[in-house]
Amino acid sequence: MKFSFLLRSTTKLLCLLMFVYAQQNKGNISGSVSESMSGYPLEGANITIQGSEIGTTSDANGQFSILDLKQGYYTLIISFIGFESIIIPDVWVRPNAYDFITAKLNQQVIEFEDIVVEDSYFSRSGINMEQSIIFRNDEIRRAPGAAQELSRILNSLPSVASVGENRQDLMVRGGGPTENGFIVDNIHLPNISHFGMEDGRSNGPIGMINTELIDNIEFYSNGFPAKYGSKLSSFGEISYRNGNKNALEGNVSMGIGGAGMLLEGPLLKNTTFITSYRRSYLDVIAGLLNAGGLPSYDDLQGKITYKPNSYNIFTFLTVSGNSLYQRKKEEAIEEDLSQHGKRKNKQNTVGVNYKRLWNERAFSNTSYSFTNQKVDAAFIELVDGRTSSSVDNDLTTTYFRNINQIKIGEASNIEFGLETRMKFANFNFLLNDLSIKKDVTVQNNYAFFTFRKLFYDRISISTGLRASNNSFESNVNFSPRLNLKLTINPLTSLIFSSGKYYQNPHEIYLSIDSNDKLTSVYSTQNSLTFERLITASSKFSISIYEKSYQQAPVHKDEKSKIQDLSFLMDRFQILGDLTSDGTAKASGIEFLIEKKRAENFYGHIGGTLFNATYKDLNGDTRNRDYNYRYIFNIVGGYRPKEKWEISVRWSLFGGKPYTPIDELLSSKLGYEVLFEDQNNEEKTPVYHSLFIRYDYRKNYGFGNLIGYMELWNAYNRKNIENYFWDSGLKEETYFNLIPVVGLELEF
Repeated sequence: MKFSFLLRSTTKLLCLLMFVYAQQNKGNISGSVSESMSGYPLEGANITIQGSEIGTTSDANGQFSILDLKQGYYTLIISFIGFESIIIPDVWVRPNAYDFITAKLNQQVIEFEDIVVEDSYFSRSGINMEQSIIFRNDEIRRAPGAAQELSRILNSLPSVASVGENRQDLMVRGGGPTENGFIVDNIHLPNISHFGMEDGRSNGPIGMINTELIDNIEFYSNGFPAKYGSKLSSFGEISYRNGNKNALEGNVSMGIGGAGMLLEGPLLKNTTFITSYRRSYLDVIAGLLNAGGLPSYDDLQGKITYKPNSYNIFTFLTVSGNSLYQRKKEEAIEEDLSQHGKRKNKQNTVGVNYKRLWNERAFSNTSYSFTNQKVDAAFIELVDGRTSSSVDNDLTTTYFRNINQIKIGEASNIEFGLETRMKFANFNFLLNDLSIKKDVTVQNNYAFFTFRKLFYDRISISTGLRASNNSFESNVNFSPRLNLKLTINPLTSLIFSSGKYYQNPHEIYLSIDSNDKLTSVYSTQNSLTFERLITASSKFSISIYEKSYQQAPVHKDEKSKIQDLSFLMDRFQILGDLTSDGTAKASGIEFLIEKKRAENFYGHIGGTLFNATYKDLNGDTRNRDYNYRYIFNIVGGYRPKEKWEISVRWSLFGGKPYTPIDELLSSKLGYEVLFEDQNNEEKTPVYHSLFIRYDYRKNYGFGNLIGYMELWNAYNRKNIENYFWDSGLKEETYFNLIPVVGLELEF
């Protein structure tokens, strides 16, 4: 009897433990379904899990939930009558946490007679047809060689060149590092990188955006519509996710550059929050980064969302960051460098956005933001203790932005709005013999309009115009935009894009009296793209493009015997006697093969051949600073089991142009002297590097552990970025072999 009682009790206990364990290894999928143009919620949309009969429908607010799913990866199929169905792969279900799925459906305005159109992982039509590439949160999280840094994910695209691992800059289709703009939830962000320079380029390896907060990013490199402006080459629209409305959750993490914590949850009725804080320990690995000093940073960012109903959404956003680069005197002596000093950056953006859905056909999106940027730097010569450069700049920017869309009929819409930017700059800097202390105020006003229409169920036209004026020019600049898409069949499209884009010269140039004749720079880009859907989860595209620049700032000092022949859209130099006479050209061909994770593997292969040149003041054609001539990337991942996956990236690009150094004269004078008449005629060796990443996920009762290990520059190739003179000829190299380990605990 005792044995029988013990057996029954043990069996009940085991069953109870198995039940508890089973519950602990279950999770939920929640999300929303809305119309892609306006964000209007779609009631009654079907959400099913691929390969099963499990599913649900969206409620009156477009919300849905599928509960008690076994942990693992799922693929969702979302459909609604009159709209294109979409497939969302890589939905990770786990206990203690979940990712909110935001599904935006395009209205099905193109009909194909006698052809069955299968569900696809890629959007095929919709009135808003401008070309862009979208990365979702999980694609960002697992990208090899990126360490979850946004710029490293984007520079795996064929249209984007990078300066390597040392900095965050992006060069799009032969452009320079200051020609790219970013918006976060309709709020303009002037710089997305730590260690930023005065003109907006990066000078360090860490980005300010915490990708854990990103729901998705839509990146435009093949031209962009009229609602974006003030940049010449590309635009990225980042959407931060909303906080969990049902429960408090968060994570703690450690990565290559630092440690951080994220917290999200309900705040008040109809109000959620999500926030994160990160702090670096880069000083520990500064030697591996070839930093030549001690870099450190911290950032705080967050979003509060108040949604009283489906028609009104208020968001408050803040993105703040501090960074410090310091090279002590002893370090300069040890590294045989000629200067020591420090550079401290602070940037803080706060903004509020109000989105109003007027009805299922119209919406308005209005934001106001404030940004303050401060730079404090000084570098001292070892030889004589002289301060060679110092900066104490304070910049404040206010930005108002309004966008409206109205749907006209079933196959057309209009988009219009306006923007106003005020920038107040207090410059106080010294560079060798040039000393400036001056306040500069620049105001920019913009108005834009876009009309989109589908003709004959095959031809989509988007035509727009952006008008702008500023406080340093008397004229109004007009920027026409055109996008023409011919849908040949459900699998094949041909797209022509053309546009004109304006950008201010940097305010620091306007602070110098002899630069008072500078005008806005503009570029004109034309491109033709062929797209072919190979399978439901794979796509091929090939593009040819040409791009021209006019009115770029160049140095022209009639009194000087030696002219600075550099192209100032590529490099930061504080100079007087600038004129807007610079011209440049870029042309190329690029291809991209994308494979979404429908099976156990995913990835993309992309490459480009291009040429980016400019005309110097002597009329000679010269290489732009980042004219690598060719770029090639292979990115792929394999996930045989739900708990782990392995991914790789191999990157190749041509040598970087540089100006040879006159070693004899540099040695004699004690500072770098270049052969100015040979500007950018030499090239560094070809760059190539392999990145390997291993991800592992495991559930514990207290939370989910996510770990990854990467090898950067896995075969330890010595890749040279540049040559410089500092008490001798030296090489600036990219990263050595670096093992990167990251851990994240969700709770």
